[in-house]
Amino acid sequence: MAQRRLRASRPTLTPALWLTALLAAPAAAQGPDHLALGKMWTFENPPLGYLEKEYGFKPDQKWLDSLRLAALRLGERGNPWCSASFVSPQGLIMTNHHCVREQVAEVQGGADWVHDGFAATALEDEVPIPGLTVQQLIAQEDVTARVDAGIAADDDAVTIAKKRADNTKAILAAADAAHPGHLHQVVALYQGAVQQLYRYRVYDDLRLVVAPHLQTAHFGGDPDNFTFPRWSIDFSFVRAYEDGEPADTTAHYFRWRAEGALDGDLVFVPGNPGNTNRQLTVSQLEVQRDLEYPLILGQLERGIAILAPFTKMSPGILTTQLSWQNSYKAIGGMLGGLRDEALMQKKLQHEQHLRGAVSENPELAKKYGDLWREIDRLCVQRREVLAKSSFYGPSYSAVLERGVAIAKALDETVSEEERAQAREQAAQEVFEGNVLTRALLLDHFERAVNWLGADDPFLMAVGRDYRAAAGFDWPKAIGALRRSELGDDAFVAQLLAAGDAAERWAQSEDHAIAVARVLWPLMRDAQQTQEHVEKELETQGIRLGHALHDVYGSHISPDATMTLRFSDGRVSGYPYNGTLAPWATSFYGLFGRGVEFGGKYPFDIPRQWLDAEQAIDLSKRVCFASTNDIVGGNSGSCVVDQELRVVGLIFDGNIESLPNDFYYTQDKARAVSVHTDAIVTALQHVYGMQRIVDELRAGAANDR
Repeated sequence: MAQRRLRASRPTLTPALWLTALLAAPAAAQGPDHLALGKMWTFENPPLGYLEKEYGFKPDQKWLDSLRLAALRLGERGNPWCSASFVSPQGLIMTNHHCVREQVAEVQGGADWVHDGFAATALEDEVPIPGLTVQQLIAQEDVTARVDAGIAADDDAVTIAKKRADNTKAILAAADAAHPGHLHQVVALYQGAVQQLYRYRVYDDLRLVVAPHLQTAHFGGDPDNFTFPRWSIDFSFVRAYEDGEPADTTAHYFRWRAEGALDGDLVFVPGNPGNTNRQLTVSQLEVQRDLEYPLILGQLERGIAILAPFTKMSPGILTTQLSWQNSYKAIGGMLGGLRDEALMQKKLQHEQHLRGAVSENPELAKKYGDLWREIDRLCVQRREVLAKSSFYGPSYSAVLERGVAIAKALDETVSEEERAQAREQAAQEVFEGNVLTRALLLDHFERAVNWLGADDPFLMAVGRDYRAAAGFDWPKAIGALRRSELGDDAFVAQLLAAGDAAERWAQSEDHAIAVARVLWPLMRDAQQTQEHVEKELETQGIRLGHALHDVYGSHISPDATMTLRFSDGRVSGYPYNGTLAPWATSFYGLFGRGVEFGGKYPFDIPRQWLDAEQAIDLSKRVCFASTNDIVGGNSGSCVVDQELRVVGLIFDGNIESLPNDFYYTQDKARAVSVHTDAIVTALQHVYGMQRIVDELRAGAANDR
């Protein structure tokens, strides 16, 4: 659109004046809102000048190293999903309950520790958690030149992506050889304009120490998710072991502050934020607003309703529903921000400022002058393919999945390696499906009609003989798919072994085979188009990252990458719904909320807590809000003061923080944390874990 191509109105600078201004105030060069790209700072480029100006605090390298080395990334070795921290000299680790909930379920045996809670009252009772690790970032190295080695100016996007992938593989292989036993990762910052090699020490013997009741950690359920005030006590402790003994973490851990967070405190959050989209262009965000997020929300909304009757049948279904509810609310909040005209106008102004800076500098204009036009062109292509790539697939139909595999195996335009893999997939046993998967498949087709239209060739093929007055009779069409010969393993084996398989496939009148013949080329072409567009956008995104870097330097925060960052903020309430949200909640509110909702789920309080009520100081804090910049992946991050003492534990953000995905603000956006009061109260009065309280306090008494 023409409006997006307008530059911000600002005086013309000569090259000399431009360079002077750029060198004099790189952080301020972002314009009125210099924090629009957020406060997820990397340890390679800490914003020392900003911190000194904003808070009168300038951390030294020892402080930064201590913050980095006590903070951890939690998950499987190659699949992290949360954050954590060392909080004692004996390898004690604090994270969220929801970060280890599935692992607790895996080790609980015949008990129900997820529902009832778990407490190892003695060291020897701590339970091993196979496969779970924490990763400590111990070294960083800029490898940008090595990742970009050999890339020519006239290389296309696919070639560039392959060269970068090959270079990255070589860098990792060399790092593994030089530092065996460590985990290495090449991290693309500023959309790939900067590439860092991170080296991690991995602790892979973790044992469960304490986990509260699910209802304690999940208090308020979906209604309270992404809200504040809040009363969830979402914590757990695990311990790292080495050679069968608690790990010696004396050198780097966060001490415990007795009084916890206080209103107005300067606090820091070291953790691993997962993903943000702040460096996308307005054009890219508009595709998210108009297509990507509505597509996802439609699937989640219908899926949550479909799952509801089945949640009591299986813990796995309940877990899936909770995950979908969380995603629905999160993406809905992001979409609300994208539909906020005032916020999008701020994003547009920020983009115009960058474009103005580029166009006014002849060298930058030569390098990036066509950048936004190219991204706009690719966004048009992404709009055209997004719905197709979303619906062109077998969904929950096992026979269609097998049919697509056979069609791919017979497709001579596909590489021999991919065809062989497709044959193996086609030979695998087919899951018959059940009433739940049939309901989800029915929903897939009904939503597809709304997005693709009833005359779409795939939908026409599925509903070929099953027309109804109001459209397609999808239940009958699904029934026909289920009766297909593709559900017969012997038939499929015979077909794949036949010398005339392609001819037999082409001539078959079996309903699922006929649908698969139509679906596979549509699916293949949509995937290829989307892959091409995404690779082109990735290439242009790297150029955009370079443009940001050339204009603003390293004084801006790169998008989140599920790697270690730290964020600054203050403990603070905020105005909402015509009233004020306090900076913290208390146990008065927790027990009161249970009474107000009649003790019914999701506001029911576990019996052990009700029994302990008389022993609890109800004025103690439960949760608090702060202006730290967080996102998914920060779950489990400690909140520490400027002396690196623990004052809380991140577990959520409020609903107002969700639009921070693309444009950071802190007027009402808040990170939400469990207060250390609540954690100590739980350990002492509910779970009989005075030994852990003593361990935390003993660690706090040690000299740094």
